Amino acid sequence: MYRLLRRFIHRFMLRPVAGRILQLKVVGAARLDRNGPAIVVANHNSHVDTAALLAAFPTARIDSVHPMAAADYFLRSRLLAWFSTRIVGILPVDRSRGQGGDPLGGAMQALAGEDILIVYPEGSRGQPGVLGQLRTGVSRLALRNPEVPVIPVWLDGCGEAMPKGARIPRIAACTARVGRPLFVRPGETIPEFTDRIRTALLDGRDKVAAG
Repeated sequence: MYRLLRRFIHRFMLRPVAGRILQLKVVGAARLDRNGPAIVVANHNSHVDTAALLAAFPTARIDSVHPMAAADYFLRSRLLAWFSTRIVGILPVDRSRGQGGDPLGGAMQALAGEDILIVYPEGSRGQPGVLGQLRTGVSRLALRNPEVPVIPVWLDGCGEAMPKGARIPRIAACTARVGRPLFVRPGETIPEFTDRIRTALLDGRDKVAAG
């Protein structure tokens, strides 16, 4: 039942809203029309980033797409937890785990189940057009799953659609530029792969700016 509801909302609500309010343009959309497992990484400027990314996927793929987010933010109430996990498809990450748990355990399980993860390697929202320092979680996950593609997506305009402090999105032209998949190279280190992710995201930013 949840799958049918999620597909219905994605096709008849989310995608039309993204088209009208966010005026979403997806460049390289074919790179998202794929089976999992995969890791999609994007810059993070706005609360509408996840909506834009989900809308960029075909409805036929949405069942397997799961944005990763901090559990303490989305699980504050039963209703919010239900909507976040069942409808949005959030994969909660427990940031309070001690050394006894694997912080990447949930992501590892999701990839083993051939899911597609959405991750913001900056960790928190930054300024539009500026890519902050990337955390190493994505690279650690990729090195443990070298056969899984990491797909960079640069989001442009989402920060204007719903900047920090805004409660309601406004009409703005948003672009999601999907880059070529990255794979971990033999012997590649976490810092080296993190640098490649950063380079790929900045390349997407430059291409959006160039039109």
